[in-house]
Amino acid sequence: MSETTSMIPSAPEPAPVVPHPPAPRGRGLGIAALVVGVLALVCAVIPGLSFVAFIPGGIAAVLGVIGLATKSPAFGQSLAGLILGPVAIIVAIVVSVAFIASNATPDVSAGAPVTNSNSKPTSKPEPVAPPAAEAGTRDNPAPFGSTVEISDNSGPIWNITLGAANLNAGDVIAAENQFNAAADAGFQYVIVPVTYTYVGKTTGTPWLDTDIVFVAAAGTTHEQEFVVAPTPITDISELYPGASATGNLVVMAPTADIEKGTWAIGPRFGDKFFVAVQ
Repeated sequence: MSETTSMIPSAPEPAPVVPHPPAPRGRGLGIAALVVGVLALVCAVIPGLSFVAFIPGGIAAVLGVIGLATKSPAFGQSLAGLILGPVAIIVAIVVSVAFIASNATPDVSAGAPVTNSNSKPTSKPEPVAPPAAEAGTRDNPAPFGSTVEISDNSGPIWNITLGAANLNAGDVIAAENQFNAAADAGFQYVIVPVTYTYVGKTTGTPWLDTDIVFVAAAGTTHEQEFVVAPTPITDISELYPGASATGNLVVMAPTADIEKGTWAIGPRFGDKFFVAVQ
């Protein structure tokens, strides 16, 4: 018998598997910091939206710090978010303050002078007097008892009228509370009743929305003193359209030429209208 030999082909060797590099982690954190930072900056430069830009600005800064701390591959985006967040917050503060100041201006109601169109000119023209300074300025304050109107772009908001001031109210303050400190040397307490009428469209709290200060003859400014006083203006709550309330404002003013001082009345942020003390 003859022997036969068969050849069985061997299986091919498998191709080597090349390992893929692991996908970078944390890149989304840096991208999120950049996107939120850009959104915050856009909101910050738009009046009205600037009031909410603080939220995405803070989020962008936090995401940027986390991205840098965790050594995210998106280093540039994390750094950009960290920078854009605080920049957006600063811009939002500037834009918001400017927006409030431009939208709140005081005004005063005054009747226009009546002229007679049928009057005949005299033969000799009378000398023309120089125009008086605008009423409501510190050089020419409005008369005592004038009603000051506070308004913004939406229309009138507050009507404010000051009553007769007690220019030497030290005894009243001392009698109201034994722990009230005496006025400083060269100063004295002044109490003035303030009547607020809300004429806006929603609601308002007068001592938060408006500002009244005493401006001395020397030009120094003196704000509300937080002592215990009878019926203080801080006791006035939120008012609805048409509602009125009266409270007392207390300031500590210089004794020298106190009767020559003025009251400066206006919005919390904005120009002031001046009214004579008495």
